[in-house]
Amino acid sequence: MSIKKLATVIIALGLVTSASAAKLTAVDKSKTTELCITAASGKLAAMHNTMKASGYSSKFIVDKVQCNGESLLSFVEHNGKNSASMLRMLDRKQTSVTITDLASNSLQEK
Repeated sequence: MSIKKLATVIIALGLVTSASAAKLTAVDKSKTTELCITAASGKLAAMHNTMKASGYSSKFIVDKVQCNGESLLSFVEHNGKNSASMLRMLDRKQTSVTITDLASNSLQEK
């Protein structure tokens, strides 16, 4: 077999493998499965809507939802389309900010 034919076969196998690896199917219709499938799709608006419709808090979804035995963030990182944007959105949902006033003014009357 010539080098060109061998290279063509390897490229074709690589394309077939990468195309079949990206296909995810839901096993059931639970809220968590829907969250996993939507997160892997890479569609930010759809994920936002699915999170709101689930009734779970954003923190709960990011901390507790498991997809195929992995955390949601890990699952999206390994299996998701547009994973960088999805991870930024989900990580932002996990972060909370509190502000404490350190310079409190108290006026004393004499």
